[in-house]
Amino acid sequence: MNKVTVSPEFLLWSELCVLWAIAAYGVSSDPLPEEGIGNNFRWPKWKIIIGVRGVGASLVTFVISGSVILSIWMLLIILLLPWLRFKSSSRRTAEIEISVLAFNIFVTHILIRHWHLTLRHSIQTTLTAEQLSAISIMGATMLFVVRGGTYIVRGCLRKAGTLPIEHRKVGEDGTRQSDLTQPKLPVPQVKGYPPSVATDSGNQIDTQEINRGRLIGNIERLLLTIVVAAGSYAALAFIIAAKGLIRSNDLGDRDFAEYFLVGSLSSVLVALCAGIALRFALFALWPALLSLQMQGS
Repeated sequence: MNKVTVSPEFLLWSELCVLWAIAAYGVSSDPLPEEGIGNNFRWPKWKIIIGVRGVGASLVTFVISGSVILSIWMLLIILLLPWLRFKSSSRRTAEIEISVLAFNIFVTHILIRHWHLTLRHSIQTTLTAEQLSAISIMGATMLFVVRGGTYIVRGCLRKAGTLPIEHRKVGEDGTRQSDLTQPKLPVPQVKGYPPSVATDSGNQIDTQEINRGRLIGNIERLLLTIVVAAGSYAALAFIIAAKGLIRSNDLGDRDFAEYFLVGSLSSVLVALCAGIALRFALFALWPALLSLQMQGS
């Protein structure tokens, strides 16, 4: 593939993409329904953080582009995503995340092309416009793969009904107790927010397993995205097999096996799509980064 010459509009678009990714995923993560936030969650502080990251990204957008409309759009799209997660069904988390990502990329591109916007201010560097665009796209991709990938995987688990349930046993008096022999206290809920750790059937979600799986999934998606972007497809099987080997003792439980399978497949799918897109961008913008892998092939 021949190297692409980057236009000033494309450079601005790529930098706005990474700016949005930093504001939407890099500053702070939004709470998920399964994390047991209850009344212990610091809602006022979280709302302030949302406002700060939205206004901050909007101001930076205005400084580098000089466009009020583009700045307003950046503010709206950053505030829109958490609002959609609250108001929509938790089963639609994956669709919301993907739709907002695609919509933002498309609208930002249209606005920049329509008004022929370019960078007003930039840091002086020896890197070319193509290399700066490649770095911006890599940064945006990695941020989305980690936290955006978490929302997508969690949405798939919700849709499939395979979130891990805390194992319980029946006591002598007929009441259901946890394995720790302590009764599960009611979880305080926040008005207007989905149940914190309860499924539709009233079962309590195992938040410890959820958090452990999220960390493993984040690392897994990062590694898979890197190896796919580098063209090292043989490493895919090793990473997936290593993950399965570590959790092999738990796969005898059908519920856990379904949770593991749905979570792993959706996580791998996110990483594959992101890695292929990143590889295509690097081939076009900065092929020297892939030259070592190409020579070894």
